[in-house]
Amino acid sequence: MWLKNFFNELKAWHIVRKVYKHNKKDFELVNLKCGWTGKMFRVINRDPEVALGSEEDEAYLHKELAEMWGIIWKHNIADILAYELIPLESENRINEKEVEYEHGYLVMFTPAWNLDKQYVTWKSVTMMILLGLGLVGGIVYTILNYFLL
Repeated sequence: MWLKNFFNELKAWHIVRKVYKHNKKDFELVNLKCGWTGKMFRVINRDPEVALGSEEDEAYLHKELAEMWGIIWKHNIADILAYELIPLESENRINEKEVEYEHGYLVMFTPAWNLDKQYVTWKSVTMMILLGLGLVGGIVYTILNYFLL
Protein backbone atom coordinates (compact mmCIF):
# COMPACT_ATOMS: atom_id res chain seq x y z
CA MET A 1 0.00 0.00 0.00
CA TRP A 2 2.78 2.44 0.89
CA LEU A 3 4.60 1.70 -2.39
CA LYS A 4 1.44 2.36 -4.43
CA ASN A 5 0.82 5.67 -2.62
CA PHE A 6 4.48 6.66 -3.09
CA PHE A 7 4.32 6.17 -6.86
CA ASN A 8 0.89 7.85 -7.11
CA GLU A 9 2.29 10.89 -5.35
CA LEU A 10 5.38 10.90 -7.59
CA LYS A 11 3.00 10.90 -10.55
CA ALA A 12 1.15 13.91 -9.08
CA TRP A 13 4.45 15.81 -8.67
CA HIS A 14 5.34 15.02 -12.29
CA ILE A 15 1.93 16.15 -13.58
CA VAL A 16 2.11 19.48 -11.73
CA ARG A 17 5.64 20.22 -12.97
CA LYS A 18 4.66 19.33 -16.56
CA VAL A 19 1.52 21.50 -16.50
CA TYR A 20 3.46 24.42 -14.99
CA LYS A 21 6.23 24.09 -17.57
CA HIS A 22 3.82 24.09 -20.53
CA ASN A 23 1.65 26.94 -19.17
CA LYS A 24 4.24 29.06 -17.40
CA LYS A 25 2.87 32.37 -18.72
CA ASP A 26 -0.59 31.71 -17.25
CA PHE A 27 0.85 30.94 -13.83
CA GLU A 28 3.16 33.94 -13.93
CA LEU A 29 0.15 36.21 -14.56
CA VAL A 30 -0.91 35.53 -10.95
CA ASN A 31 2.73 35.42 -9.73
CA LEU A 32 2.73 31.69 -8.96
CA LYS A 33 6.24 30.25 -8.97
CA CYS A 34 7.13 26.56 -9.11
CA GLY A 35 10.16 25.00 -7.46
CA TRP A 36 12.07 22.12 -8.99
CA THR A 37 10.18 19.70 -6.75
CA GLY A 38 6.76 20.77 -8.06
CA LYS A 39 5.64 22.94 -5.15
CA MET A 40 3.98 26.14 -6.28
CA PHE A 41 4.13 29.20 -4.06
CA ARG A 42 3.40 32.89 -3.88
CA VAL A 43 3.72 35.63 -1.29
CA ILE A 44 0.69 37.90 -0.96
CA ASN A 45 1.73 41.23 0.49
CA ARG A 46 -0.88 43.11 2.44
CA ASP A 47 -1.31 46.61 3.81
CA PRO A 48 0.43 46.96 7.21
CA GLU A 49 -2.31 49.25 8.54
CA VAL A 50 -4.95 46.56 8.07
CA ALA A 51 -5.24 44.20 11.04
CA LEU A 52 -4.45 40.55 10.42
CA GLY A 53 -7.70 38.62 10.09
CA SER A 54 -9.95 41.67 9.70
CA GLU A 55 -12.78 41.75 7.13
CA GLU A 56 -10.80 43.97 4.78
CA ASP A 57 -7.77 41.66 5.04
CA GLU A 58 -9.90 38.58 4.37
CA ALA A 59 -11.60 40.22 1.36
CA TYR A 60 -8.20 41.06 -0.19
CA LEU A 61 -6.92 37.56 0.55
CA HIS A 62 -9.99 35.93 -1.00
CA LYS A 63 -9.62 38.06 -4.14
CA GLU A 64 -5.98 37.03 -4.56
CA LEU A 65 -6.71 33.37 -3.85
CA ALA A 66 -9.60 33.38 -6.33
CA GLU A 67 -7.21 34.49 -9.09
CA MET A 68 -4.78 31.69 -8.25
CA TRP A 69 -7.48 29.04 -8.00
CA GLY A 70 -8.93 30.22 -11.32
CA ILE A 71 -5.67 29.42 -13.11
CA ILE A 72 -5.27 26.14 -11.23
CA TRP A 73 -8.82 25.05 -12.11
CA LYS A 74 -8.31 26.16 -15.71
CA HIS A 75 -5.39 23.74 -16.07
CA ASN A 76 -7.23 20.93 -14.22
CA ILE A 77 -4.71 20.29 -11.42
CA ALA A 78 -6.78 21.45 -8.45
CA ASP A 79 -7.65 17.91 -7.37
CA ILE A 80 -4.00 16.92 -6.86
CA LEU A 81 -2.85 20.04 -5.01
CA ALA A 82 -2.93 20.42 -1.25
CA TYR A 83 -3.14 24.07 -0.17
CA GLU A 84 -1.42 25.76 2.77
CA LEU A 85 -1.67 29.40 3.89
CA ILE A 86 0.98 30.72 6.28
CA PRO A 87 0.74 34.27 7.69
CA LEU A 88 4.08 36.10 7.59
CA GLU A 89 4.84 38.43 10.46
CA SER A 90 8.56 39.05 10.77
CA GLU A 91 10.34 42.06 12.14
CA ASN A 92 13.54 43.74 11.01
CA ARG A 93 15.33 45.94 13.52
CA ILE A 94 16.75 49.04 11.87
CA ASN A 95 17.95 50.78 15.04
CA GLU A 96 17.31 50.06 18.68
CA LYS A 97 14.02 51.96 18.54
CA GLU A 98 12.75 51.46 14.96
CA VAL A 99 11.14 48.18 13.99
CA GLU A 100 9.94 47.40 10.48
CA TYR A 101 7.37 44.61 10.04
CA GLU A 102 6.83 42.48 6.98
CA HIS A 103 3.15 41.76 6.42
CA GLY A 104 1.83 39.09 4.09
CA TYR A 105 0.87 35.51 3.49
CA LEU A 106 2.80 32.63 1.99
CA VAL A 107 0.54 30.47 -0.17
CA MET A 108 1.91 27.01 -0.96
CA PHE A 109 0.38 24.40 -3.24
CA THR A 110 1.93 20.96 -2.72
CA PRO A 111 1.31 18.11 -5.18
CA ALA A 112 -0.33 15.71 -2.75
CA TRP A 113 -3.80 14.63 -1.89
CA ASN A 114 -3.25 15.15 1.83
CA LEU A 115 -0.67 17.33 3.60
CA ASP A 116 -0.92 15.29 6.80
CA LYS A 117 0.33 12.07 5.18
CA GLN A 118 2.90 12.70 2.46
CA TYR A 119 4.74 9.83 0.89
CA VAL A 120 7.35 11.67 -1.19
CA THR A 121 9.90 12.85 1.37
CA TRP A 122 13.70 12.86 1.32
CA LYS A 123 13.73 9.83 3.56
CA SER A 124 11.38 7.80 1.36
CA VAL A 125 13.13 8.82 -1.88
CA THR A 126 16.51 7.81 -0.42
CA MET A 127 15.04 4.50 0.72
CA MET A 128 13.61 3.83 -2.76
CA ILE A 129 16.96 4.62 -4.42
CA LEU A 130 18.79 2.26 -2.06
CA LEU A 131 16.14 -0.41 -2.59
CA GLY A 132 16.45 -0.06 -6.36
CA LEU A 133 20.25 -0.22 -6.23
CA GLY A 134 20.07 -3.29 -4.02
CA LEU A 135 17.64 -4.98 -6.39
CA VAL A 136 19.75 -4.21 -9.47
CA GLY A 137 22.91 -5.29 -7.63
CA GLY A 138 21.27 -8.56 -6.63
CA ILE A 139 20.19 -9.27 -10.20
CA VAL A 140 23.65 -8.47 -11.60
CA TYR A 141 25.29 -10.64 -8.92
CA THR A 142 22.94 -13.53 -9.68
CA ILE A 143 23.55 -13.31 -13.43
CA LEU A 144 27.32 -13.08 -13.03
CA ASN A 145 27.32 -15.92 -10.50
CA TYR A 146 25.21 -18.09 -12.83
CA PHE A 147 27.35 -17.55 -15.96
CA LEU A 148 30.79 -17.55 -14.32
CA LEU A 149 30.31 -20.72 -12.28
